[in-house]
Amino acid sequence: MAEYINKTEFKTKVCKFYCLWKEQTDGIIILFLGNEKRYFKEFIRKIEDKYREKEKFLTRSKKSGEIEEKVTGYLDGKVKDLNLKAEFLTGTPFQRKIWVATTSIPYGKTASYKEVTEIAGYKKAWRAAGTALNKNPVLLIIPCHRIIKSDGSYGSFDEAEKLNLKKYLINLEKNYRI
Repeated sequence: MAEYINKTEFKTKVCKFYCLWKEQTDGIIILFLGNEKRYFKEFIRKIEDKYREKEKFLTRSKKSGEIEEKVTGYLDGKVKDLNLKAEFLTGTPFQRKIWVATTSIPYGKTASYKEVTEIAGYKKAWRAAGTALNKNPVLLIIPCHRIIKSDGSYGSFDEAEKLNLKKYLINLEKNYRI
């Protein structure tokens, strides 16, 4: 029997989000949650390429009010924890360790790239951690916005929209301590 990956998109007051997810008996599993359509399309292609021969995964459009409600609540400062699970279909072992380590940074707090690499078990890989976080496929669930440079600055970004979202999320969490 084929397993379905659902795709949905929805607008929030901050930006438009794109999401790939599947339903399992233990709840919704997020495969991709991002705010850039080109990465969304690239991720769909990766999934289709990876599983095409197995004919195991089929993508279909489906709205999920639960995901939209949680993300919107989070962006409004009403929800502190999205309570959504993620499954990584991409990423190297190093990237996955950095992503998992990032989840230990609490709501409303920030940590440096150096601190997150130490949590992940790598002492001097903070630049590589920045690259890994840039490839985070599940924004908000893996709170990469909480990771900043040791000097307190946000870090370098190739797109202004990413920087603006990071600033918004850090300020939101610091001002809306639930």
